[in-house]
Amino acid sequence: MRARIGVTALLLAGFGPFTCADSNVEKAREALKGAEAEAALEHLSAVEDDAPEVHHARAVGHLLLQKPDEAKTDLDQAFRRVAEDQAKKPEERPENHDDLRKRVAFAKGLTAVAKEEWETAQVEFGKVLAIDPEDADARWNLELAWYEANPPCPKREDDHEPDDTRQDAKPYDPEKAKDRLLCPANEDWYVIEAKANTLLFVTVTGEFDYTEGDHRTVNLELYGPDRAEPLRQAPVVDGKATVGVNGVPSDSVWHARLHGPGDAEFKYTLQVDVVPPCPVDDQKEENDTPDAATPLEDGEHPGLKACPDDPDWFAIKAPAGEKRQVTVQFDPARAMLSATMFGPDGTTPLALARATKNGLVMNVPEGEDERAVTVRVETAGRQENIYALKVGPPEDNEGQDDQQQPPPEDDEKKDDEQKDQPKDDQQKEQPKDQGDQPKEPPKPDQVDMEQLIEALDKHDKNPQLEKALRELRVVPRMEDY
Repeated sequence: MRARIGVTALLLAGFGPFTCADSNVEKAREALKGAEAEAALEHLSAVEDDAPEVHHARAVGHLLLQKPDEAKTDLDQAFRRVAEDQAKKPEERPENHDDLRKRVAFAKGLTAVAKEEWETAQVEFGKVLAIDPEDADARWNLELAWYEANPPCPKREDDHEPDDTRQDAKPYDPEKAKDRLLCPANEDWYVIEAKANTLLFVTVTGEFDYTEGDHRTVNLELYGPDRAEPLRQAPVVDGKATVGVNGVPSDSVWHARLHGPGDAEFKYTLQVDVVPPCPVDDQKEENDTPDAATPLEDGEHPGLKACPDDPDWFAIKAPAGEKRQVTVQFDPARAMLSATMFGPDGTTPLALARATKNGLVMNVPEGEDERAVTVRVETAGRQENIYALKVGPPEDNEGQDDQQQPPPEDDEKKDDEQKDQPKDDQQKEQPKDQGDQPKEPPKPDQVDMEQLIEALDKHDKNPQLEKALRELRVVPRMEDY
């Protein structure tokens, strides 16, 4: 769409009565009527008067020559003079003052349109309509400027379009899959190439814009080669959805589709991960044992992979007097992982990771001397997955479970005595008063691992600690990371 610029809209009807009676100005006016912009500017070059009509005439000539920057400079001068007259008493203003204000504002609006400054154009055409509500050209251009400043969804779609059908799908490009826009009643398709035996994961993250609509459901679907129906599908929940295949059977072409009913827009980013298969036994990594644990410094360590029957070991140190937090970040929609902290030798378990919104988390408590631990990360099932490790000072207990309870009291002597008693005697020794009954031991996922570690450090043998470690089971409940 273009601005509604007719020659009549740019004519200087607001000249009269003109206080600067100059033949060159009249010649310029006649030239502009015939759209002879260069001739008009040539006539005006000899005019030195600072009248608003002169500046406006030059601006019209520059607009016709498609020189909006020069036109803006001329109109700034014209507006200055018009504003000076506006400050005067009504009876002291020129007779053509209102008409000049209208034409200067209209020309400024056209200049803003030429520069695609749509907000400014709306302001200027609004000024015209405030003076003359019946000006059809100003109203038309005001609507144009508003439309350009607030374009409908199809006009704001990216250069990946058209991709509304499987036939029109474009090859997946990470750079063209960021900050995408799914319009109402629309679909987005992508072509994905995958090698044999690889893991294929497609993840969409985004948010709904309810400015123009009040509801929307979006589904992510993955289509296998030559399949008319999706092999995997998942709805977008809390701004995220993941579909994938653990083991592509052969070199093949896949398709991903985003669609769903509703009138709200969905702004999103699509990520495709094609992960090589896990290595066979004689190709496994070197960190498969505690002795070969990979040392990790503070910071983030992405791009790690967990394979079935192939644990990954890492060595981590907490400086003297400082704590360290170890976080395992992964997508649970792909496959579950587990993590365990051991002593330096990798044989004494110290803690199982607890599930938080940021991932699986374990803490290395501070000590007077430097503390060294090993961490084992492994798959919780037969599926492989990728993950990242983050090591650093604790992040203000972010994501920790507030419902954790302290472990049972450490009373090794009492526990040993009970072991030596016959079972019948142990059953007889029950408190008569209900108020004196021992507290119910905390559930496994409520055990405070730091206190367990401290208890282990203080005693050579702690049966209750060992029992808690044996019974502890953590099922990660991560959302996103």
